[in-house]
Amino acid sequence: MKEVTMTGLTNEQVQQRIEEGKVNANENPNTRSYKQIIRENVLTFFNFLNLALMIMVLLVGSYKNSMFMGIIVINTVIGIIQEVRAKKTLDKLAILTESKAVVLREGKKWSISTEKLVLDDILFLKTGDQVPADAKVLEGSIEVNESLLTGESDNLQKNEGDELFSGSFVTSGEACCQVIHVGKENYASQITSEAKEFKRHNSELRNSLNAILKTISVIIVPMGMLLFYKQYYIAGNGIRDAVVNMVAAVLGMIPEGLVLLTSVALTLGALALTRKNTLVQELYCIETLARVDTLCLDKTGTITAGTMCVEQVQPYVEGMEIRTPEAENENTSESTINGTGNQAQEVPEMAAAEAQSEVSAVTAQLQMGAVMGTTEQLSAQDSQGNVNTDLAISGAQPELTMGEIERVMANMMSVLKDKNATADALHKRFSRRTDMPVDHCIPFSSDRKYSGVAFKEEGTYLMGAAQFLFPDGNEDLIRQCAAYGKEGLRVLVLAHSTNLNQENELPEGLKPVALFMLTDIIRDNAPETLAFFKGQGVDLKVISGDDPVTVSAIAKKAGLENADKYIDATTITTPEDMERAVAECSVFGRVTPQQKKEMVLALQKQKHTVAMTGDGVNDVLALKEADCSVVMAEGSDAAKNIANVVLMDSNFAAMPEIVNQGRRVVNNIRTAASMFLIKTIFSALLCLITIFWGESYPFEPIQMSLISACAVGIPTFLLAQENNFNKIESGFLRYVFMNAFPAAVTITGCVFTIMLVCQNVYHSNVMLSTACFLVTGWNYMAALKTVYAPLSKYRKIIIYGMQFIFFFAAVCVQNLLALGSLEFGMIILVFILMTFSPVVIEVITEWCRSLYDKAHEREKKGLIALFLEKVQK
Repeated sequence: MKEVTMTGLTNEQVQQRIEEGKVNANENPNTRSYKQIIRENVLTFFNFLNLALMIMVLLVGSYKNSMFMGIIVINTVIGIIQEVRAKKTLDKLAILTESKAVVLREGKKWSISTEKLVLDDILFLKTGDQVPADAKVLEGSIEVNESLLTGESDNLQKNEGDELFSGSFVTSGEACCQVIHVGKENYASQITSEAKEFKRHNSELRNSLNAILKTISVIIVPMGMLLFYKQYYIAGNGIRDAVVNMVAAVLGMIPEGLVLLTSVALTLGALALTRKNTLVQELYCIETLARVDTLCLDKTGTITAGTMCVEQVQPYVEGMEIRTPEAENENTSESTINGTGNQAQEVPEMAAAEAQSEVSAVTAQLQMGAVMGTTEQLSAQDSQGNVNTDLAISGAQPELTMGEIERVMANMMSVLKDKNATADALHKRFSRRTDMPVDHCIPFSSDRKYSGVAFKEEGTYLMGAAQFLFPDGNEDLIRQCAAYGKEGLRVLVLAHSTNLNQENELPEGLKPVALFMLTDIIRDNAPETLAFFKGQGVDLKVISGDDPVTVSAIAKKAGLENADKYIDATTITTPEDMERAVAECSVFGRVTPQQKKEMVLALQKQKHTVAMTGDGVNDVLALKEADCSVVMAEGSDAAKNIANVVLMDSNFAAMPEIVNQGRRVVNNIRTAASMFLIKTIFSALLCLITIFWGESYPFEPIQMSLISACAVGIPTFLLAQENNFNKIESGFLRYVFMNAFPAAVTITGCVFTIMLVCQNVYHSNVMLSTACFLVTGWNYMAALKTVYAPLSKYRKIIIYGMQFIFFFAAVCVQNLLALGSLEFGMIILVFILMTFSPVVIEVITEWCRSLYDKAHEREKKGLIALFLEKVQK
């Protein structure tokens, strides 16, 4: 550190640190490495089990029954190829959203990836940045939030000499810092990795699949061993037959393609979203967003384009009255959801064009009256001569003239370096001057809700919302701001005090001197997107730090249902107030970052699945807690780093596509899982029947491989490509078991019947396996029709095509499949079973559904319902 000056590191010093490994390398990249992809697809429990089974059949000389391993290899290769393909695409897209850092090297500022930072780098931080590595403040002063590390949401002031921890984010100010730790040496390196990914969001799909796989993993080995013991030691079969039968039973219980299908479906879903400029940083969030029933929208950047413009600037005149026809007609006894009231405030309707014309007229006449210094009644008329707005100015004079306001703002703009939509609009509106000596600057903070500058000779000027600059109340100012706010205008107050403020406290003698009216630009596609979510039954909550009346007016213009149900979050003081507010209101104004988090938690407490959109530092706490977080690429580094989904073009209109992709993935996986589970359930039941009552297991491995390929593997893979955008209901395991159980029980019953007849009448293992093979294959096709009902043209082609391939193989490769001829009596039995079993499947399916519906209606849940809920958690 001694060799570093304020010119920054030299190229030689940077290279030396890179060679020494003192680089801020990311130990937790968004996507897995190629080595990880190959390892996690190849080295699985079921792959090892299949390999062991293959070795067993090879050792007993049954070479044809080892062909199942070919399917396993193909599945594994397909999984690797799809994940590698997706990785390449996602990595390219991730480069566009990776965090950048501004560093000083060889006397020049450079913007580099945070992963290329080296020890002792001179780093510049500003509002919205996430601290990429442990650092020490050299110059400047900033406020940081370390909630990602400590859980405490309070902002901390960091001055020269103070240390910053990686993973925290800057809420206000600017500072020049020196990196003191990198990579693994960072104080919070492990916590930072969690901050990047935050938490493994709860996924019903993942939990359900894990429950299925864990259950199978526990029972499969002991059942296989028991079957081998029964066949070899009790039934007296030879070692070859005992091994082959055991392998066939175990193969039937392994859902070898389910994990692959799930992985491929999620990966292809993420890949499809990249074509919509959407980066998915956690695969299972696709499913989570598809299940969302409540969507919290940050107004700025979602409903609005994230840009603002200053429509009007006017001196503040005490006593000015603004009356509109809407104001005259509206009910003055409005109430809020806080303690006494139980109804949301209502917003008067006003067209945008009317609002702008009226405000323009008001401002022009106000300025004229203020300059003339007269006491008079002014009227603003519309194009037809009707009085729309009245101004009553009772002899009051403005504190500042327009020229003085311009001078003050020009000096403030030269000092304030805030980076947000409001600050950008003000910087565009006002020029820059430096003729007022500055004492200190007060940067904007999402907690304070104001910014300002303390001038040595002129006192302190602050800009912000009226409620925060005058927390003790200023009825006249609040009334004037509310009048403009109802017309969709955001009102900023410029306040002045002759005193200099101390630290972050408001100075004494603060008075309003000017009003700035700003407008948000609503996105063109916002109404269409909001209408989509309304049609899908998703409850929308618009959250903003702006005045609730203004936000409500903007939301109404964008087409939000119940936009008139709004509340000022400053009136929410207890958890009970918050729970009541989120249940009854659709628009929230004056919301602090901590309250956004509390809103998400309150909604989750009410059993809602919550998604949160945002783009700024003030959204980070809520994004962390949401079930799924969506961030605009133009947002802050802190927000992007913890998001599950990043909209690369910051286009909120991509949200419906994300929801549809999630629905397609989940709907296709759960129907496919039903087919896989049929084989697992009936194989387990058949294994138990053979252990306790049978003499020989009725299938060989090669027969099970053909059934699996034609009835499960190939059709589910092809049908998983369908666009199934139906709304998802909770209960993944319930859906899967209700579809799988009827077919599995029916197939088991049919096979057991054939076993009893063969064992007592024909005494032929070849006839037994042939009859069981035909009946099982036929029933599986019937199950396909039931699970995938109603049948579209595409589904019919796949299912009937699989039937043809199955029976064609049964005829053409009988010897390979170890099939033989059937006696007349067995032919009749097979015909009867093949005729009536599909009907039995449908009857049992309807019976199971009716039983579940009755159980679901009861207040007390049954054992099965409780069991399914428990294993999914």
